[in-house]
Amino acid sequence: MRNVSVTAFKKLTQEALATFAINVVSLMSNDPQFASLSAAITDLKNCSDAYSTALTNCVNGGRLLIIEKNKCKKALLNQLSDTAFFVDILAKGEESIILAAGFSVRKPNSSYTSLEAPLVLKLDNDIKKGVVNVQLEKVEGATVYGIEKSIVTPGEPDSPWMNGDYTSALKFQMTGLESGKTYLFRFRAIGYKGLVSAFSDVESLEVW
Repeated sequence: MRNVSVTAFKKLTQEALATFAINVVSLMSNDPQFASLSAAITDLKNCSDAYSTALTNCVNGGRLLIIEKNKCKKALLNQLSDTAFFVDILAKGEESIILAAGFSVRKPNSSYTSLEAPLVLKLDNDIKKGVVNVQLEKVEGATVYGIEKSIVTPGEPDSPWMNGDYTSALKFQMTGLESGKTYLFRFRAIGYKGLVSAFSDVESLEVW
């Protein structure tokens, strides 16, 4: 079982996530016990810098800048998860090493009072026209995932979100989409006792 809490940084606000990543890079870069993880630290710093820049650029709004920021956020979360995994292996259960890297220690939890928003690991076109492949990261406590989509029409106001299907699979396909149209997609996790997460970051794709 992993001892590093991945949920801890996935639930941070945008600005707090940027600060968290910078802190992890600083702590690990200046601690000799993490010298063997230098490649992961460098990758994390690059993702952190890109995300901080994207956050600054999207202050004035604009859909494309927001989409770029969301892509950088996803890359940063993925790299933080990878780095946390390496720290977990290095720590061998030693909580002091986990804390020294800037991560939190995972606490046992037998019940869920909230669900984190799903992270989109993959969203791309299939070889078949009008079909999109999706892969979500598992959300602990979720039983199904809700799908919503919206069509982007240049020069026109944003179209309303259309409530799509629900799936219990983490890898699935969305079919019946219009080729040549650009869509926005978002997803949310749903669990027992009416638990519903916030929506994932919005993903944009021009469908073949």
